[in-house]
Amino acid sequence: MYEEVIISAIAIISLIIATITDLKSREVPDYLSYFLIISGFTFRFFYSVLNNNWYYFLYGIIGFSICFCIGLLLYLTKQWGGGDSKLLMGLGIIFATKPFFVSDQNLFLLNLILNIFVAGALYGLFYAIYLAYKHRNNFIKEFKRLINEDKIRFARIFSFIISIILFGLILISNDIATKIILSGFIIFILFYVHLWIFVRSVENACMFKIVPVSKLIEGDWVADDIIVNKKIIYNKTKLFVEKKDILMFIKYNVKKVKIKEGIPFVPSFLIGTLFSLIFRIGLF
Repeated sequence: MYEEVIISAIAIISLIIATITDLKSREVPDYLSYFLIISGFTFRFFYSVLNNNWYYFLYGIIGFSICFCIGLLLYLTKQWGGGDSKLLMGLGIIFATKPFFVSDQNLFLLNLILNIFVAGALYGLFYAIYLAYKHRNNFIKEFKRLINEDKIRFARIFSFIISIILFGLILISNDIATKIILSGFIIFILFYVHLWIFVRSVENACMFKIVPVSKLIEGDWVADDIIVNKKIIYNKTKLFVEKKDILMFIKYNVKKVKIKEGIPFVPSFLIGTLFSLIFRIGLF
């Protein structure tokens, strides 16, 4: 099964290239995603033929289907771009079954997906901190604005009241386990509210920019409705801008548009995959 070492190495090399391109241009080349998908299916097909084990190919289809559903959901909710979703599909085929050199993991693909999301959460937090520092003046203004909004002020007061109640329960409780659990709830409530304000401030202050229409590329997320002569020619609820939309902007002489830049997520794929393969981290 040394073929699994080769196909795993191909996946890692592809993720390294995808990570570099995502950090540089916020794009993942389609050829890279399709290469992973085709490589995964080809490897499983020939293995199944040579070993007369078609379950191995079937597992690849199941892995692809699971990752297709996850990727589609995140794409439709504008959490990921299309390139991220297709990369996950490729990994779903390649790692639908546990590589022979990974032990003590019965559900390797599930562990891989969880590791990618955990890596994404940590990476996303650090990247958001970097953006907040890089655009600190805009970030501070937006943070101050948000924290003084009525709804957010109410949420902060409400979380503080709940925390006081939980702290009172800690004082009257004699059970150590209960004290620990309630303390955890207090930390979570206070941390979550302020983390939400932080993330929203970073999003509003650091992740939108005005670009010339000539710089638009397919897949960009246009943040505002495009209105020409009191007519909406582009609705911001659309998932992403297409080539025909860009041509339409040029036709109507639209000079600039506001787009939202997401946090490049592909590095999380690489980190999560390395954790799964090399450090063999997994819950299942």
